[in-house]
Amino acid sequence: MGSNTFRLVVFRYRPGGGFRLVDELRDTVRLSAGADAEGIRPEAVARAAHTAHLYAAFCDAEHIDEVDVVTTSAARDAANRDVVLDALTAEGRLPVRVLSETEEARFGYLGAVNSTTLTDGWVLDLGGGSLQATEVRGRAMGRALSRPLGAVRMTEAFLGARRPRRSEMRALVDHVRADLRAVGWVEELGAHVVGIGGTVRTLARMAQKAGDYELDELHGYRLTREALAERIDQMAATDADGRRSIPGLKADRADITLAGAVVIATALDLAGADAVEICSHGLREGVFYDRLLADREDRLIEDVRAHTVLNLMDAYRADVEHHRQVARLALAVHEQLRGLGLVPAWSGDRDILWAAAMLHDLGVAVDYNDHHRHGFYLVQNSGLPGYSHEEIALIALLVRGHRKAPPSAGPLEGVAGRRADQRLADLGVCLRMAEQLAQSRSVRGVTLSDDGTTVTATVEDAGDPTVAVWSAAREEPAMLRATGRKLRVVGAEH
Repeated sequence: MGSNTFRLVVFRYRPGGGFRLVDELRDTVRLSAGADAEGIRPEAVARAAHTAHLYAAFCDAEHIDEVDVVTTSAARDAANRDVVLDALTAEGRLPVRVLSETEEARFGYLGAVNSTTLTDGWVLDLGGGSLQATEVRGRAMGRALSRPLGAVRMTEAFLGARRPRRSEMRALVDHVRADLRAVGWVEELGAHVVGIGGTVRTLARMAQKAGDYELDELHGYRLTREALAERIDQMAATDADGRRSIPGLKADRADITLAGAVVIATALDLAGADAVEICSHGLREGVFYDRLLADREDRLIEDVRAHTVLNLMDAYRADVEHHRQVARLALAVHEQLRGLGLVPAWSGDRDILWAAAMLHDLGVAVDYNDHHRHGFYLVQNSGLPGYSHEEIALIALLVRGHRKAPPSAGPLEGVAGRRADQRLADLGVCLRMAEQLAQSRSVRGVTLSDDGTTVTATVEDAGDPTVAVWSAAREEPAMLRATGRKLRVVGAEH
């Protein structure tokens, strides 16, 4: 339960198996609004009590077995803390825990590091009441700070709901800069920053809407300093009512997002960061990871990219044995084509091809006839934590093009990166050949050779290679497109 928004997130998981988010409730409470030396205002406490009762009723109705309820800076710092906590328990039905500053930072860190590839850098979490910044070194949590620079607090202290004056904007920037510089080490945090919380997600959605972004996904999006400055100028040009019409800006955040954006921009400037990577996981997910990974002392997923692919496969009950065979064959074809000098080495290609091979039949869970299209949408909308948006686009397009029409950048060309069509052709022939070879479950491997005009693929099969040879030979158009070579497929002599 944050200072601005109370969220209830429901995960279904199997110990040792996969997990997924299955439901979510969100209610704007503004717990810290108007708070003063006497504590949280009575009307805010009443709003909190209403939402707490709603969430308790939901948990009862859904027969949820395990409930973790945490609250952060607004309740922690309130002079009338006991009154606030009593309201949050819903008359004893919810086991509320007030997080210390260190605990709040740790859970935010767990949510971010277990869903991104952040190794060295920092996690930025801006809520309604406070700003959290947590250092990450070698994936381990380092120093952490919590400062009363939240979006609600800064709006009330400096901007209000009307159109801001330049002097007010400057005063806010100066205040945030002075506060963070007093910490003494913010400027050492570095350029790789992962942002969590509603404010940074809202700003990212606004930037996507302003640029007609093709991928409907926030997690992994890079919000640049330039795009952030544009959002600040856009919001500062009008009052809170006028901001409600800005695409991507939720009406219940129209008054506080400007101040939040200024705080984030100032923090990035001090740390020397050019962009913030958006993370849809945060403190709440960190609480879940603390439970899920209780058998690990560090509570960290060892390989985020591999885990997110396997977790998605588990959620849609994919045929793991078949997918592993296709991935093994696709990587073998790719390695040999590279070795023959027929396809270039692109950074990250191996991971992209592996993920696409492991997920290529994901859409079968929806409908076999159009499973390539269903898989395309599932990959896009599942987020694939740990992969960049460019990588997600390429994986989704490879999944769509593993059967029927070959892959092309088409609907995601603006996200898929430079020379995407050639890259898709190179990886696509590997995936398509592997899928055809795997028509025989007994295929052990494939060996490629090149005579300058034709690539010959020699199939090693523990049984009869006839089906695999016939199926793979149909991918000659894909081989021509990628390498300019014809394709000949033969069975190995035993």
